[in-house]
Amino acid sequence: MAIKQYNPLTPGMRHLTTLATNDLTNKAPEKALTKPLSKTGGRNNQGYITCRHIGGGNKRKYRIIDFKRNGEEVSTVKAIEYDPNRNCRIALIANQYGVKRYIICPKGLVVGAKVTDGKVGEIANGNCMEINAIPEGIMIHNIELEPGKGGQVCRSAGTGAQILGKEGKYAILRLASGEVRKFLLTCRATIGTVGNEDFNLVHKGKAGKTRWLGVRPTVRGAAMNPNDHPHGGGEGKCPVGHDAPRSPWGRRLMGVKTRSDKARSNRLIVRRRNGK
Repeated sequence: MAIKQYNPLTPGMRHLTTLATNDLTNKAPEKALTKPLSKTGGRNNQGYITCRHIGGGNKRKYRIIDFKRNGEEVSTVKAIEYDPNRNCRIALIANQYGVKRYIICPKGLVVGAKVTDGKVGEIANGNCMEINAIPEGIMIHNIELEPGKGGQVCRSAGTGAQILGKEGKYAILRLASGEVRKFLLTCRATIGTVGNEDFNLVHKGKAGKTRWLGVRPTVRGAAMNPNDHPHGGGEGKCPVGHDAPRSPWGRRLMGVKTRSDKARSNRLIVRRRNGK
């Protein structure tokens, strides 16, 4: 995926970079596979802000993605499309009966390619099957945590997991974060890695583009008053005044472990992403 740069005709274009769109199909989204997406402004059903710095942004429609892919059929890729709700591309596929679905688009998938769903299948890019049927060393994505629940792991741009081995009823996978974890062999996964891997190289160029995405400004705690933030107050520039940085509600931040020692999935984690 190529990165486009621009001449500095305006200050916002001086450092602006965008992704090339020559891989996308020139068509409107499939109407039957979209639905309205309302904005919350970060507020819950009682009107309280529960997630800060959310508001505004352009209108979006949600694309209904098939994360389960639990059919037993062969489909043809009809289009590669942009999805404003995720950082990867999505592919429109249609089976022999004309039923269309959106799937996460793996790297290298092109219009006209054939993809299959099933418990077993050919080891080819975009094919979905159980991990039990995939050889060791293969890169996979859109991995289920529980059989039949749909893919939840390795769905963002450029991510993928490698099958390191199989023992008993589990497969051992190395995730994109470096974590090594066990997955049931009956969980489904898709062959290949997610495309659009250069997404993290994009430079927005100006603050306004972040506002278009629905993100509002963030104020530093040190610039606030003491009654607004634990870092606030004092004359001039002051240290945080605690043993560690704190959130506005006094919770420790930046490197402090928050994972529960009693989490059920601890027994499935062979090695944490921090190497411990």
